[in-house]
Amino acid sequence: MPGARIKPKKPKTKPLADQEFLRLGKEHFAEDFPNPTRQGCPPDSTLKLLADKPTEVEESVLTHLSSCSPCYRTYSHFLQQQKGKTQSQS
Repeated sequence: MPGARIKPKKPKTKPLADQEFLRLGKEHFAEDFPNPTRQGCPPDSTLKLLADKPTEVEESVLTHLSSCSPCYRTYSHFLQQQKGKTQSQS
């Protein structure tokens, strides 16, 4: 049809620059905020709840997560578990 617009297909993967940026961000949060004494850390059950039902967790947990590498790594682990459950159910 003349004049019909064809929508360009969106790539299924993120551009390499975006992937690299996300990788660097994940690495930064996972390594650059050591908290060896786990001072001020929420319980693991709260980090799991954040991965499962993020709207049910207080904003203070997110604030802590952004400055505590051990909690970020624990949260990331729970998030990967949640992602695996979702993918296996589809």
